Amino acid sequence: MFEDFFATFSSNMLALVQVLLIALVGAVLVWKKVFKSGDVKGLSLIIINVLLPSMIFSKIVRTLDPVSFPLWWVLPLVGIGLIVIGIFFAVLFFYHDLSSKRSLLPIASMQNAGYLALPLGQAIYPEQFDQYALYSFLIIMGLNPILWSVGKFLSTGGAMVEFSWRQFITPPFIANLLGISFVLSGLHQYIPKMVINAIETTGAATVPLANFVLGAVLGSISLKLWPSFSDTIRVIGVKFLIIPIVTIFVMMLLNLKETNSLLSDVILIQAVSPPAIAILIQIKNYGGDAQKSGSMILISYILCIVAIPVWMAVWKVM
Repeated sequence: MFEDFFATFSSNMLALVQVLLIALVGAVLVWKKVFKSGDVKGLSLIIINVLLPSMIFSKIVRTLDPVSFPLWWVLPLVGIGLIVIGIFFAVLFFYHDLSSKRSLLPIASMQNAGYLALPLGQAIYPEQFDQYALYSFLIIMGLNPILWSVGKFLSTGGAMVEFSWRQFITPPFIANLLGISFVLSGLHQYIPKMVINAIETTGAATVPLANFVLGAVLGSISLKLWPSFSDTIRVIGVKFLIIPIVTIFVMMLLNLKETNSLLSDVILIQAVSPPAIAILIQIKNYGGDAQKSGSMILISYILCIVAIPVWMAVWKVM
């Protein structure tokens, strides 16, 4: 048992370090002012509006098979469920000072479902990455609208944010809907192979560039002021302890590891992933305490280097 634990821990640790080394390059270039905030914002827009939707659409139309995977529609609900679990326990932990700590709730509950999970999956499951990516995108389909509505409202910490139905409809969300619609209607069979190959080639740039942008955004975080120990313990407790424990408990009840091992791994990686980088982007664009939230997010990314391999190793030996 211990041999399996350490073997899984080591392999996942090496994969995560490999991913974060690329992110470190992005951080260093921002620290050295080779890349400025406008450059990083431009790269982020390219990923969100072009590259990621291309990758989502191509993976869905090539990989999704409703006949062999009839419960595909459950995965968006899994994305919503992970957030609900996180927010529920975060509210409990911050109950006595909730009004002043509201901006910490999305950090504790809303994970980096793409920018970190996708490069990590490509490093750990290279031969199964298409299926891994499909599962991840279906989870993101449920998570993304909440992140950009409820998450944006909470992360700005009381800043005036105008709600609109448009914030639920993002390019990745549209790509998900289009891909699923093409598959369910059978129209994906009539898409010329040349077109799908072109879209897939465009989407292939998503993982390395997203990894780079992840580091660039983290590199923009100021190190002048750190959150209190009490706040850190509560956020970290929910993010890296409560959510993974509840997730593992539910997957054990459903016997998911035996029925679909890769899917169980994807869900666990999502459950233990650090906070979404979009939270920091929201604060910079719409207001809020960038220093407090940014330093908390940075701490989470440092701790995830140990947390993700530990939980994956625990899941392996259970």
